[in-house]
Amino acid sequence: MKNKIGERLCRAVLAAAVSMTMFSANALAADVSVHASIDSTVLWMGEQSLIRLQLAQDKDAEVWLLPTFSETLVPGIEVLEVSRPDTSDLGNGRLQIDRRLLITSFDSGFFYIPPFKYLMGTDTLYTESLSIKILPMEVDTSNLIFDIKAIRKPSSSWLMILWDSIPLFVWILLAVLLVGGGIAFGIYKWWKERKLPETEPETLLPPHEKALLALSRLREEKLWQEGREKEYYTALIDILREYLYGRFGIQAMEMTSAQILEHLRADKAGHEHDRRIRAILEVADFVKFAKMRPLPEDNESVMHDAVAFVESTRPEPEQAPAQENVPVAGEIPTEESRQPDGEPQPKSSPEDDFEKYGPSNKNRL
Repeated sequence: MKNKIGERLCRAVLAAAVSMTMFSANALAADVSVHASIDSTVLWMGEQSLIRLQLAQDKDAEVWLLPTFSETLVPGIEVLEVSRPDTSDLGNGRLQIDRRLLITSFDSGFFYIPPFKYLMGTDTLYTESLSIKILPMEVDTSNLIFDIKAIRKPSSSWLMILWDSIPLFVWILLAVLLVGGGIAFGIYKWWKERKLPETEPETLLPPHEKALLALSRLREEKLWQEGREKEYYTALIDILREYLYGRFGIQAMEMTSAQILEHLRADKAGHEHDRRIRAILEVADFVKFAKMRPLPEDNESVMHDAVAFVESTRPEPEQAPAQENVPVAGEIPTEESRQPDGEPQPKSSPEDDFEKYGPSNKNRL
């Protein structure tokens, strides 16, 4: 009797312990929830879809997802990407942790994905199981399948043969030479056709003609008639200084009157005519520095002396060798051929040459 009572008591204690254990496990599991879903259960081969894993737990709970994912979820289902855990606060000390798995498949058929495991202490939690169907790609049977194209013979064009036979650096060298030749030709053409600066006709005249022309223009300006004697004499002396430089090589533009006369005395061609130039320089110095106002006759005399000095110091023209004035058969004799030999030609005076290179003959330039 006592044994029966003891057995019943032990069974009651054992049943109570089991009940307490199951209650605590259910209570613990009630604090954590796991869930799994898939965006699309039917896919074409190569198409992608997302598996979403959701975990809700207390903030102080430690729950682990098992196992860690590799490249293959199940045979035939490939894992392309696993997202990082995305945690959000649900309030009341609760957290929600989301994970996403990007999957695809290149095999057609129906695939079963077992539940995902979560480990919490000594307990294991499971999500729902998933299934997915992969459809094969449709093949268009209306288009015939052709064999591989036959081998094509290489081109027999001489340009292609030349291109293949010559190394690349030779083509580069030829291109550089062609471009360089074009640039050189363009520069040569531009250099040949460029406009040269036009030379004024006066610069081509000999020194004495330039001086006579400048004196004639100075007379036309009538400076001393307007009371501008200083400008008149300054311009006249400058003309003579330029003439001395062109005719005798004397740097007269940088010399005083005394230095000019000294150089003329040293030059045999200028020493014979230094009287005129001395008189001109003396009057000009008085007008420019002593502010003397010469008489009109003096102004005209200075101009006459300047023209006479230029004419008297002009180089003699080269004499052509004397030839007998023998008329050629069929040629009409000219006045020069009729002139008797040895008769001197009439020589022009300074006034005639002044008029020759002066205002009356400007059109000769």
